[in-house]
Amino acid sequence: MIKAVIIDDEQHSIDTLKWKLENYCPGVEIAASFNNPADGVAYLKKSPPNLLFLDIEMPMLNGFDVLEELGRELPFDIIFITAYDNFGIQAVKFSALDYLLKPVQNRELKDAIDKHLKKAQHKVPTEQIDVLFQNVNAEKKGKVGKIALASKESIEFVDPQQIVCCEANSNYTNIYLAEGRKKVISKTLKEFEDMLTFYNFFRPHNSFLINLRRVNEFIRGDGGYLVMENKMKIPVAKNKREELMDLLA
Repeated sequence: MIKAVIIDDEQHSIDTLKWKLENYCPGVEIAASFNNPADGVAYLKKSPPNLLFLDIEMPMLNGFDVLEELGRELPFDIIFITAYDNFGIQAVKFSALDYLLKPVQNRELKDAIDKHLKKAQHKVPTEQIDVLFQNVNAEKKGKVGKIALASKESIEFVDPQQIVCCEANSNYTNIYLAEGRKKVISKTLKEFEDMLTFYNFFRPHNSFLINLRRVNEFIRGDGGYLVMENKMKIPVAKNKREELMDLLA
């Protein structure tokens, strides 16, 4: 049984999430819920759960303030709850922390719980919390933070501009880094596209996402393809060619 706590300033959101957990995730027990984040912090310090559902956008204390109050050593896992366009969602994505978008969908909730259960340790590593705060501060300043590349062996935090390109690999993605290394990450290419499109990345083909700053040349023959800094040849779909040329101009 997973012991969970919910912190969300909107009581109707708490009630809805409780109902969904009770009906679709029977392995989760709601130990407590709080619409006042300060009360939630006090409870968590005395009775840490296995899992915290934490709203990001709250008055007085937002979700990141709650984590600052709790400190870097968290003995539980976190799933953020947020609206898509809220402040901080990009920092959460870059830090490879789990999140659910409001209104929470049943399937996504079940998947998030399954993912929690499959984790080797049911708590957030301190280095991941550190990068989250770095990314939140970078977002406040309009800068780009570090992106977490989580593999079975480790979590590596890199500047997005160190990524040359990303290649679809079923439900995984091959990440090719500037220094010549390749990492296999358990996220889909679409997830990386959602994170990186605003940072000068482009998807010229269904199987590839490229860093436009790492393109060496465009070859018109053989249907058209890009040559990247690392010498990889990336195909360009016909319906993407005009948009790509505008971006490279």
